[in-house]
Amino acid sequence: MPSERVRFPLQGASNERVLESLERMRANDVPSHGTRNFRAVYYVDDETLDLINLAATAYAEVNAAYGNNSFPSVKEIERQLVQIGLDLLHAPSGAGGAVTTGGTESNFMVVKTARDYFRARHPERAPFEMVVAHTGHASLEKAARLLDVTVRRVHHSVDFAADPAAMEALVNPHTIMMVGSAPPAPYATTDPIAQLSEIAARHGLWFHVDACMGGFFLPFARELGAPIPEFDFTVPGVWSISADLHKFGYSPKGASLLLFRDAAMDEFRDFRFSDWPFGEFDTSGLAGSRPAAPVVAAWCVIHHLGRPGYLRITERLLALKQRLIDGIGRIEGLRVLGRPDAAHLFVTGDDGVDIFAVEEELTNRGYAISRAFLPNSIQLWINVTQEETMDGFLAELAEIAAAVRKEARQAKTRGTSYMR
Repeated sequence: MPSERVRFPLQGASNERVLESLERMRANDVPSHGTRNFRAVYYVDDETLDLINLAATAYAEVNAAYGNNSFPSVKEIERQLVQIGLDLLHAPSGAGGAVTTGGTESNFMVVKTARDYFRARHPERAPFEMVVAHTGHASLEKAARLLDVTVRRVHHSVDFAADPAAMEALVNPHTIMMVGSAPPAPYATTDPIAQLSEIAARHGLWFHVDACMGGFFLPFARELGAPIPEFDFTVPGVWSISADLHKFGYSPKGASLLLFRDAAMDEFRDFRFSDWPFGEFDTSGLAGSRPAAPVVAAWCVIHHLGRPGYLRITERLLALKQRLIDGIGRIEGLRVLGRPDAAHLFVTGDDGVDIFAVEEELTNRGYAISRAFLPNSIQLWINVTQEETMDGFLAELAEIAAAVRKEARQAKTRGTSYMR
């Protein structure tokens, strides 16, 4: 049935009436954070949220594209954010980068940068191709299609991470780029970045690490003693890294970083055009006009929390994740996939436990859960509000899994098929 057509308002309304209408529209939304939201949530505390809102409001009307002239504060804030990211991820001197609107744009711009670099330096490799792991983010496919780069994707994983041998087997004379993830959205297990970078270096390829998920989490987890594999610029073959500020940097959507080992790559990233009546059009990303609010908010959050704050939050999330993993390990028929390195994990069902039946019942009880596939599984994304309720959630999960398993056994006894 087609949606009702919405007409342009014939009259204006007061702020109060508009906000009342907005609240009614939000009535069925999942809370952006909370104990029952196990989708992607990045929440610290209300004090930090208040700071975000104040910073975003102060720059609500500011266009970050005009940072070179009208708003030098934004230009300086972006410069500092890039430097902070380079410092956190152990970049050498002479490194560079830019702020983008999110991980998709960061990944898009790195494919564009690699393509233009090889166009200029190694045009004989055209038509260009890139190799990604089974779990490589869909934004890489999106970028490649729009930029006329062919993707060669491995269609399996080894222990829920990239298969280096299979990726190397896809390299050919047209390959210009290889990508690993730290960690990927599926499975949450960091790829063997050091091994992949050696393969890329052996073939003269651009090697990118998609650390949008873990760029602002894994360094602090490693400092706290978690067994995090090497993934950043300490690995010699890493040419570039994407890291989202609006994930574990705890800024609002959308702000991300694209960082280069060599600032000279900025030349191939940027778009410049001057053959029109308005002078030079110069952008470091896909967007022209960009909101300054999330960028400024990211800067404020980083300076509010500092290294001690990020370590404190990461420590809480690591402890909460371990409680969840240990609890799931005690539930018959459920198991965690891979070795989750960040704050999300995937749970599948064995021994007659249909994991999607479990997900349906959790949803009926008011939980926000996401599905995943290969194998069928559910994604659980933790946030600090769940510290006091995790035991209750695990008890409900165990109860639901037992009920699903019992129903499956009864269906088998009756000789009927069990399908959800």
